[in-house]
Amino acid sequence: MNEIEILNYAQMNFIQNGLYMVAFTAFIFITFRLMRFQREQNTNIFGKLLVTIFGLCTVFFGYNVFSFLYSNQLGQSYRLSELQSSGVELTALSQNWINYMGYTVDDGLPIPFGPEPLAYVFLITLTVMIIAGIWANLTKN
Repeated sequence: MNEIEILNYAQMNFIQNGLYMVAFTAFIFITFRLMRFQREQNTNIFGKLLVTIFGLCTVFFGYNVFSFLYSNQLGQSYRLSELQSSGVELTALSQNWINYMGYTVDDGLPIPFGPEPLAYVFLITLTVMIIAGIWANLTKN
């Protein structure tokens, strides 16, 4: 595989991940809309459980999306570094990508299922918001 193929596959991965992010955003909107509806209708435990399950599935989907993005970024850096270590001279753009990501062939294959650290903060916050929004009494009274 040459440099242009690696860069082309990486761009296709970014486009694919962007579409997943649009879906994730839509799922977040639907989740918060369901939370509002169940609160306005004062649903029973079964309704709250269904909304909670949907919300947690949304969080898991987001975990996958963030994992795909980070894995693709590290994978691109790894493949470019691998190409460079085989003696191919890379363009400045590819060399900058390796330097920016800081991930080389010496680090081994990237972990396929783990997002970057800030994504964990976002997903934990979203999880707390979903569970508290469904089960906690958040009124001022």
